[in-house]
Amino acid sequence: MPRAALIALAGALLAAFAAFAAACTPAEVAEVQTYAGVNAIRAEYGLPPLAADAELVHVARERSADMAQNHYFSHFPPDGCNYACLIDRDRGFHEYAGENLAWNNAGWDDTAAIAVQMWRDSPPHLANILNCHYQRFGTGAVRADDGVIYYTMVFEGDAAC
Repeated sequence: MPRAALIALAGALLAAFAAFAAACTPAEVAEVQTYAGVNAIRAEYGLPPLAADAELVHVARERSADMAQNHYFSHFPPDGCNYACLIDRDRGFHEYAGENLAWNNAGWDDTAAIAVQMWRDSPPHLANILNCHYQRFGTGAVRADDGVIYYTMVFEGDAAC
């Protein structure tokens, strides 16, 4: 698909997400905004959009909730069951998978854009966004008692590159 068409598609998806978001919680709106932001980045690089996946959303929300409740920020949770462990628990397996984390204490209106920009600016996180094997993703955004919003984006797929 030509780059201009991918960018137009990303814009159309963003508009559709905005209409959908009117009935969502602030955390759900932020999650949807991360999908639009990440898929816009992929479009800039000529890659197809990733599809939102309910099982990966569950994994991502579980990871973010754990960090918010236990006040840590790490790819290595205290109980030892990271995103790959959780995907395998829910799906039974995975081919290729990755995880991006972010946190900030911005308001709900700005927090998702900040998280996506942080991922864009970080070479390892950008590499996950641009990974040609990934086809699906899920995001979890959870606000901790101290106001910090934790983001987890989980990627998964088995596409040939």
